[in-house]
Parts: sequence; structure tokens; C-alpha cells
Amino acid sequence: MPVAGHNDRTADALGERIEALASALRGAGVDPNTAARLLGTAAAAALDSVALDLLLEEAPPPGRAVQPAERLEDAIVAPLAA
Repeated sequence: MPVAGHNDRTADALGERIEALASALRGAGVDPNTAARLLGTAAAAALDSVALDLLLEEAPPPGRAVQPAERLEDAIVAPLAA
């Protein structure tokens, strides 16, 4: 079970890294259009990461997804056509 606030901490950490990237790009004199493209891509990846964390948090625990039928007849939905 994920720890409460895990997603917030992940989002904060990713946000800090994107800010550090922006600062490094400015410091290196990277063209603003190129920097904007890189930062946009980084931000999209960060959002995907947080969304994946949320999806995994809501996923059912690993195990059997379907309970097996008690009898073979219970597993057959419709008879096969001749």
C-alpha cells in the first residue's frame, strides 16, 4: 500500500528537477525556443509519471483476476453450435 502523500512528494521532486533543468538551460545560454521544447517534454513526462503512480495505487493487488468455476458446466456460457 502506498504511503500517504507519496504522489505529492513525487510531483514536488519532479517539479524541482524541472526547475533545475530550466535554470541549467538558462545558465548554458540555450536558445529559448529549444529550452521551451525540452521543458515541455520534461513536464509531460513528469505528469505521465505521477499519473502512472496514481493508476498503480488504485490497481487491485496481484493475484487471481477471475475465480475459477467450480464445475466445468459452470464455465461454459453457451453450448457450441453443431
